[in-house]
Amino acid sequence: MLDWGEVRRRANEDGEFRLHSRFWSSRVRLDVGDEQHKLTVAAGEVTDIEPWFGAVAANLSIAAPREDWDALLESVPRPFYQDLYPATVHHGFEVTGDTAHFCAYYPAIRRLIEIMREVNNAQV
Repeated sequence: MLDWGEVRRRANEDGEFRLHSRFWSSRVRLDVGDEQHKLTVAAGEVTDIEPWFGAVAANLSIAAPREDWDALLESVPRPFYQDLYPATVHHGFEVTGDTAHFCAYYPAIRRLIEIMREVNNAQV
């Protein structure tokens, strides 16, 4: 799906992401259809994005069918796929876990998804 190394590099070089994530330390599980990835953030830096094997609990989980991820990451997303929150209300996205991580760091999560969108469309 994505070049996760490039997502990590761009996030760590992105001023907006780093500003919004500066106090964030978390393990985020990203379920992209049947694929699971663990994104580790330590003091605002994405230290790792790797396959998730479920041995360690996540603070936050973002899950959706692959088709919904594909729609969210289009260069110009359709209505209600422009942002994670409306995608959870109107489409197949589900966010679970510690709501403090979701609410406090939503701007960082939103920017991370924008970076994922940029990487996804750079590969085309």
